[in-house]
Amino acid sequence: MRLTEYRALLIDCDEVLVDRDAGVWTALQPLLENHVDSPDKTRVLAEFDEVLRALYPRFGELGFSGLLCFAHRQLAERWKLKVSWEEGMSFARSAAGWTLFEDAPGAMLYLRKFYRLLVQGDRDAEDRGALCERLGIEPDDFISLASDPLQDRDWLLANDLDAEAILQITRPGARPREVGAVCLICRSSENPSTPCAADYCINSMADLVAQHQLSLRR
Repeated sequence: MRLTEYRALLIDCDEVLVDRDAGVWTALQPLLENHVDSPDKTRVLAEFDEVLRALYPRFGELGFSGLLCFAHRQLAERWKLKVSWEEGMSFARSAAGWTLFEDAPGAMLYLRKFYRLLVQGDRDAEDRGALCERLGIEPDDFISLASDPLQDRDWLLANDLDAEAILQITRPGARPREVGAVCLICRSSENPSTPCAADYCINSMADLVAQHQLSLRR
């Protein structure tokens, strides 16, 4: 299908719209100040991802802030550093202030003229409203990572959509899906867009807008 033929976009929140890595890196600085080895950003973020993935089975119990708080504590234990639970919660609450990529607001404003925009990510209930407002979407269009709308027949029927009409906008390394077309946003130079294993590979949300405009002219 051409870009203009999809009816909805299912967009990953973190690392496509929200610069999660920059937010995590900044929020970890108080902890890293006590780290004797001064590890580089790539290593720190890789370790953070590792501990967070291991904690995700407890998402229903802990919520997003709880996961971040425990991830902070486990990183401290790995690095043999002492931290308080208050420091962990301060790190967890930083998620509310993670910034959007510079091109995200304008791209969302443009794309919502042509598609229904669905954003998938994890946030605590008290943070979702403000994030949805920043992204220009309705709260009902923010979907938890714990669900898979493309495989949920009841959800698709209730929203008058089918999986083939939804283009997934995701990032390299995200969990693969069994159905639907995929567009990879390869923002990092470490994740080149070619060769491309997805239906589309582009460098940013701004590039997605440009590709859509080209598709309209054809």
